[in-house]
Formats: sequence, C-alpha cells, structure tokens
Amino acid sequence: MTNARRTQAERSAATIAKLVEATIEAIEQVGYHSTSLGEISSRAGVSKAAIFRHFDSRMDLVVAAAGEVSRRHLAVVAELRIPGSVAHPVDLAALMHLMRNQIRSDINTVWLELLVAARTEPELRLRIAPVLRELYDELDELAVSVLTPDVSSEAARLLATSLIHMFDGEAILRTTYPRPELEDARIDHVAAAFRALTGPTVPGP
Repeated sequence: MTNARRTQAERSAATIAKLVEATIEAIEQVGYHSTSLGEISSRAGVSKAAIFRHFDSRMDLVVAAAGEVSRRHLAVVAELRIPGSVAHPVDLAALMHLMRNQIRSDINTVWLELLVAARTEPELRLRIAPVLRELYDELDELAVSVLTPDVSSEAARLLATSLIHMFDGEAILRTTYPRPELEDARIDHVAAAFRALTGPTVPGP
C-alpha cells in the first residue's frame, strides 16, 4: 500500500510539473492573455479535467508558474553566494552583464508578462505580489552579501533594485526598439560610477 501511495504521489507530482512547465512556456510564447486552459492542456498533454484535479483555477496554475520562475531566477544567482566567487573590489560590469543576460532570458519574459497584466487585473496583482516580494527580498540580501563592504547595505539594495528596473525596461523596449550601442555603453558608465563611489577616499585639505 505504501508503494502504491508513493507511485500515485510521484505521478501527481509529475503531472503538476508538466502543467507548470506548460504554463511557463505558454506565457513566454503566446502571452499571458492567450494562455488559456486549453493552451496549457494541449502543451502539457493533459486533459482539462485533469488540470482541475491538481489546481482549483487557471489563476492558481499561473501563480504556481510564477513561483517556479522565481525559484529558477534564484538558482542562477545563488552561485554568487559561494565564498570566493566574487572578488573585491567588485567587478560591477561583469555582474551587470550576468544580471542583464538573466533578465533577457526567456524565463524572465514570463515575469514581464505577469507584471504588465497585473496592472489591470487586481486578483493577479494580489496573488503574485507575495511571490515578487519574496524574490526581491532574496535579491536584496544577495546584493548585500556580494557588494558589501564595497558599499553600505543600503546602497547595495538601492543599486540592485535600480539595476533590475533598468534592465527590465531595457528587455521590454529592445523587442521593438533595440539600441545595442546605448545598452552596452550604459553598463560601462554605471560601472565607472560605481568604481568612483567605491574607490579610495581622497583626504580633504
């Protein structure tokens, strides 16, 4: 009986994983509003009836997908917490390139789609707010662990949030109006400003 229960639990987990993955792919490829239960079931190879054995609503499935996207983001950046993985003073340009590449990834397109949709959908906004808050809290703490003692904890959090906002906007705009020269120059200028901020203090007169 125990083995039977374990097998059923494994099957259920596998179906949930397929549904979440199909939801992520659908939102990334056809957009949030076109990600219907029919679209999800077709991509997952699971009937609509089977979806409701695991999720009460489309919204629950979308929120589960948002949580998985958050986990994948954190898995990528978690390596920066490994001791010795970041030299001091920090090479901010290298970190910015890593951050920009992750924000331009297909998986982050899902976040951008959800954030735009949440502007006009109160339920979606309410449901994904805790997921987004947890993600930003983790990124804030990561920034503190990586950037201090080069800058204060407050400055590290401010810098991380500012860079995320900058690269999110860039990721949206570059689809319609790419400006690669400006985008690359932006990283160089921000990194130069960071070096000036964290360089040796010049004694006063």
